[in-house]
Amino acid sequence: MTRASLKKHDSAVESRALKARRERVATQVRKDKRRQAVQTKRRRLMSTDEAPRASRDIAELVRVLADTSSASIDSHQERFDVLREVRVLLSAHEHDYEAVEKIIESGIVPIMVNLLNSASPLASATRTGGEVYREILWCLTNIASGQYEHTKLVLPAVPRLLQFLDGANATLAEHAAWALGNIAADCDEFRQQLIASGAVAALTAQLANPAAEPELAKNCAWALSNIARGHETSAKAFVDAGIVAVLASRLPVDSAHAFAVDTVVEVAWLLSFLTAREEQYLQLLLASGLVPLLLPHFADASELLATPILRVFGNVCCGAADHHTDEWQLPHVHALLQADSPFLPRLHAFLQPDGGAAHLAAESAWVVSNLAALDARVVDVLLDAQLLPLLAQQFHGGSFEVRREVAFALANVALTSAAHLAQVLACDVLAGFLQLLAAADVALVGNALRFLENVLRAAPRGVHLVEVNGGIDALERVQFESSEEHLAAWAAALVNEFYGENYGVNSPPSAPVAVGERAVPPLSVLQPPPEFAFGAVAAGASPGGRGRGAHMTTPAWKK
Repeated sequence: MTRASLKKHDSAVESRALKARRERVATQVRKDKRRQAVQTKRRRLMSTDEAPRASRDIAELVRVLADTSSASIDSHQERFDVLREVRVLLSAHEHDYEAVEKIIESGIVPIMVNLLNSASPLASATRTGGEVYREILWCLTNIASGQYEHTKLVLPAVPRLLQFLDGANATLAEHAAWALGNIAADCDEFRQQLIASGAVAALTAQLANPAAEPELAKNCAWALSNIARGHETSAKAFVDAGIVAVLASRLPVDSAHAFAVDTVVEVAWLLSFLTAREEQYLQLLLASGLVPLLLPHFADASELLATPILRVFGNVCCGAADHHTDEWQLPHVHALLQADSPFLPRLHAFLQPDGGAAHLAAESAWVVSNLAALDARVVDVLLDAQLLPLLAQQFHGGSFEVRREVAFALANVALTSAAHLAQVLACDVLAGFLQLLAAADVALVGNALRFLENVLRAAPRGVHLVEVNGGIDALERVQFESSEEHLAAWAAALVNEFYGENYGVNSPPSAPVAVGERAVPPLSVLQPPPEFAFGAVAAGASPGGRGRGAHMTTPAWKK
């Protein structure tokens, strides 16, 4: 069974048509954002020494390329020139969507796919079929980097792409892997088609080959990570294809066949998705030495590599939806926390207010929130590592992205026991949590209510403390203004219980909870309804906090 992410979501029912349209829009936005950071992985550009060609009308290009009436050398040369011209146009107009759409919608893509399926097309005494294939693959790769409708036109070429991937021509195999990666990046529908066609096994076989060119290995790892990203993608196809053995042989830093650094980045993203899937496969990956394989890479990881490895470690540390932690997980969590492990020192560095990349601070806070939900011993290790003062500083002065994840981490630390709650309150964070009640973020408001309920029930004079910080007004705003019924009901219940008619007359002060006890009873009547709490994340939402599922947020390298 897949372990659900502990992320709250909007339970409103929407039509499938609206949802599909929204997902296509989100996909296009995602591709646009990614283009700057990893341009060469999405669209193959012209080399700097290649002069642009004089462009003919697109209708004329389609007519020439589709003309099979003559098999003369001149006719083949003219059609080959058309392919090169289209490739140049697609590369040159990467930011001109109207121009690209005009080319694609001209009907030229099916013609290219037919040529791709031919044996030695347009070959001549001075040109091999491989040169023609290269031009076609380059065009299809760039077409597949476009919108949903454009990528769908390339799907009929998938069987041929897999043949090139398994072929002897390394250049064509690299182009094929690139095209497959672009197709997989689009949507779950295409990912499932690629899995059914055997793409995972073909890409994994190339990744396992120590003789493969580094660029080919990198493209295969990237394509696999795009396939694994899908909401509906199981880890089974990857395990069946032998990915565990590949990792064991090529991920060690001292291996004779170790991956190049940029390939390790793509492999780490693949693992960030696979570790968020079925528990049986997470258990298999951990039993195969995943943590010791990644820790040496994490010790001096660049920003690009640190992000996916943090995702992997966050998934490893995640408890189940019912808040229990399996016994098979704990040894691997303890391996991360050992004194000679680089894990905690790097978290400490990433959480520094002046540490640089804000997204690494946010990722680190998410990992801490998962760890803090395990047990008191783990929380004490985090506090001994002096992470709490850093979390407090980020909560006060960090960006919204960072403060959001830190809020979940602080709430989980505070829920450990009354003593831990006191340490969190000593960091002067109560006013900040009250401010979060006004956030336009359902999960964040729910987490703030959870923290406040903890304070009201467990902190000495917690009821008075919330009141003097403006808590009654803040709770009533949620009660009367929130469009989320469960949040409004939760806030109303807190107001009625702690600030009702007899408040200040007969109400006893908040009684502290004994050290070692959980501060708030799990799933009390004031918690969000079960159908809301631990399922999926609404499309377009930005989930946060404890649980597997950060893999569904936008990776830092896409921003």
